Amino acid sequence: MTDAPLIGSVGLWYAYLAPQIYSGDGNEYQLDLVNAGSLGNTSLFTEAPNGVALTHRSVVHVDVHGSCEHEVAIERTLEVQLDKGSSGGLMPRGQSIFVAGEGNAFYIGLLEAGHIIRVAVSAPGDQVEITGGYISVSAIPV
Repeated sequence: MTDAPLIGSVGLWYAYLAPQIYSGDGNEYQLDLVNAGSLGNTSLFTEAPNGVALTHRSVVHVDVHGSCEHEVAIERTLEVQLDKGSSGGLMPRGQSIFVAGEGNAFYIGLLEAGHIIRVAVSAPGDQVEITGGYISVSAIPV
């Protein structure tokens, strides 16, 4: 069991989606994030490749908004991607289809220390061209 941090307050971590293009081959692609920051109880978060890892067991609320070029009627999907490592591997959550170039995905749940939160996209045909967006993670240690 992971000890709760000394300060049991809420922490907020955020980052922005960099403009990027991925192949429409149906595979999931983790998005590149830029300008990450945190507020409140910043001890709850640590850097992870293309995302953020938790340092303590926490109840989290993840909110993702993304914008993409959307000229062809192909279902492009935006999702929260959890990486639970050896306890569960990669897990897509809160999948959302982009509608008129806008997508919103969210996840609420209990995650353990070391679990990583990311944003991913996929498309079964045409490419996925992300033009911007953000991810925010609120965490309450338990």
